[in-house]
Amino acid sequence: MKKILLFASIVALFASCTSKPSFEMEVNIHNNNSLINKQFVITQSIDGTTVYADTIKIKKNDFLLKIPFEGPAILDVSILESNINDILMASEKGKIQINIEGTKPYISGTPLNDRLQAYYTGNDSISSLLEELRKEYDLKITDEQSAAGIREEYKQKRTQLIIVNTDRIVAFIKANVDNQVGEYYFRKHYLTLNLEKKLELHSFATEKLKKEYGIP
Repeated sequence: MKKILLFASIVALFASCTSKPSFEMEVNIHNNNSLINKQFVITQSIDGTTVYADTIKIKKNDFLLKIPFEGPAILDVSILESNINDILMASEKGKIQINIEGTKPYISGTPLNDRLQAYYTGNDSISSLLEELRKEYDLKITDEQSAAGIREEYKQKRTQLIIVNTDRIVAFIKANVDNQVGEYYFRKHYLTLNLEKKLELHSFATEKLKKEYGIP
């Protein structure tokens, strides 16, 4: 009888361990064999506190990981000794996909991560526009006499692009303020924004964020 009870206890313990919530991460690497044998580092954090971390040696160009779900967390992935660092994602149940094309990561597979990738694509677009603008005005400067006026025009256009980008960031935070992604970007940008944008954030901040930043 004791043996039966012991066996039943072991089965129950095993079942409780295997039933712990988890999610999958599918990683596909294209056109970058240099990542083989590198260390793939995963960290989950909630409100800045690490709740899970692991390191896996990359053995092939595609692999599937099962990761414990510790709650609505921020997920950070880096590949050591490479140009692929701090891929920020949302920890969500389901299957998160990371497709690495050369050195460029793309994330998808779950609702928040699809939104994040769209946000990152917007970041890339703004960065490209700013670089194109800089090159355009560098070419326009042919002598010192015209330089001052051209630089002022460049400054105005650059400022306008930055305003558009700031509005985009605030809109993204507003759409996600009730989840871990919105909270992360609220914290990242709040102190750097001007008073007008801070007040805009105040209008939709959650009680948690209001308490954290002393917002009335």
